[in-house]
Amino acid sequence: MPKIPLVPGSASFVALIAAILTMSAMTIDINLPAIPATAQAFGTSQTQAQLSVSLFFLGFAAGQAFFGPLADRFGRRPLLIGGILAYLVATLACALAPSIELLLAARLAQGLAAASGPILGRAVIRDRFEGPEMARVMSFVMAAFVLAPIIAPSIGALILGVASWRWIFGFLACYGTVLLVLVVTRLDESLAQRDLRALRPQRIVGAYRAVLGDPVSRRFGALSVLGLAMLISYLISAAPIFMTAYGLTPSAFGVIFAAIAVCSAIGSLLNTRLVRRYPLETLIRLAFAGAVIAMALAFGVAQAGLGGAYALVPLFGLFFLCFSVIVPNATALAMRPHARIAGAATSVLGVAQSVIPAIIGTFVATVHDGTARPAILTMLALALTGLWLARRPAIQATSTPS
Repeated sequence: MPKIPLVPGSASFVALIAAILTMSAMTIDINLPAIPATAQAFGTSQTQAQLSVSLFFLGFAAGQAFFGPLADRFGRRPLLIGGILAYLVATLACALAPSIELLLAARLAQGLAAASGPILGRAVIRDRFEGPEMARVMSFVMAAFVLAPIIAPSIGALILGVASWRWIFGFLACYGTVLLVLVVTRLDESLAQRDLRALRPQRIVGAYRAVLGDPVSRRFGALSVLGLAMLISYLISAAPIFMTAYGLTPSAFGVIFAAIAVCSAIGSLLNTRLVRRYPLETLIRLAFAGAVIAMALAFGVAQAGLGGAYALVPLFGLFFLCFSVIVPNATALAMRPHARIAGAATSVLGVAQSVIPAIIGTFVATVHDGTARPAILTMLALALTGLWLARRPAIQATSTPS
């Protein structure tokens, strides 16, 4: 195929990177309306069906542990192509799974392969940009990225209306194929110089030391993890809350989910302007404060039983608005000190951003009591922790070791 590379920072470049990052979000969100149908099809509990989300994230975390160092050694583009190919194989395995156990195993493998998208997409951005400009580009990417939660559940609900839940994975296989063609034909290699020592154990351990030992990376990495843990707590609970507890149909759930996700796009676009006027640390503090307010009000509404499902929509929407400010800014600040090991540093951060939210999400699934309260209380606790950490005095970065 003829290769016509995109110009970094162009609208087409942002759209492609967003599509790459969307591998994980699309794969999760499109299947959310199918969780009750999957449980029914296999004659298992909804809690076990919900584990397909948690296991995907555990595989996603494991994949991020090695995709970054491999990309530092061999380049972003070849690893991304290989990751998408593996994703296609795992997606077809999900579609053909004859039991819930094999479906869960295939979802684990799917998460492992899908890790290539966000890890390498962020590494490409880090290769091309830095500082506030990186946060700005990341916000544009996030604005496009949230199209997945806006449209994916509706697509999943539409598929469920005319076919089996297995065809959701058929759609994902088509999506992966299109993405593979675009990467092969339009994405140029962004790594200026390959690191021949990237796969040495001491270098990998050194990357973890550099990121986790740097006070700036540790602090803002933790804030990004808290933001994503709130997101996963919502995602893993959204279908049980709206469809089981409140009795919404898959179509109504898709509409509500999309309406809430629109707020994330608004927040991302707003953030692209705010990062040029205000310090990123200030924006993160204000966003966590907004998340605390949103979840405190949501708990009050759920506890009092006011307004039903639709009363929660603007409050979850406010959370998504805040989430879209927290994660790109905190990620940019956590990555800033590590330009020379961008791929490995992205892996370290990505592992933390997946493992901890997956564990918290699994906890939320196991304590689900048929109401929205467990998820909202968990999100409120995470928001309060983030606000406390974000309000701590600023600290200086240490240098990244070579």
